[in-house]
Amino acid sequence: MNTGTIILIPFPFAELTGVKVRPALVVCETKDKYNDLILCAISSVLPMEESDFQMILQPNKENNLRVPSVLKIDRIVTLKKEAVITTLGSLSELETISFKEKFRQLVN
Repeated sequence: MNTGTIILIPFPFAELTGVKVRPALVVCETKDKYNDLILCAISSVLPMEESDFQMILQPNKENNLRVPSVLKIDRIVTLKKEAVITTLGSLSELETISFKEKFRQLVN
């Protein structure tokens, strides 16, 4: 899967007490023998103010989100490919460029 692909997954709660089916953005695949997915959370609960590590995504035919959503670039999880429920769509080219820049800022 490519960077910018939006998938539907069972996303774990931070306290690991359960999961919720939600969209997530593919950052990349791990470079080991497992080729797991490194993902960022997407939520339909929009913040009052967008932080430096969030992006507001409007639903469209390219991403197939149902409602305006927030991409949480600093909410990262690694998941087995087998856990993917379905592929929804992808970010636009401009959104992917913006995501990559914000992700670089996060890890620097």
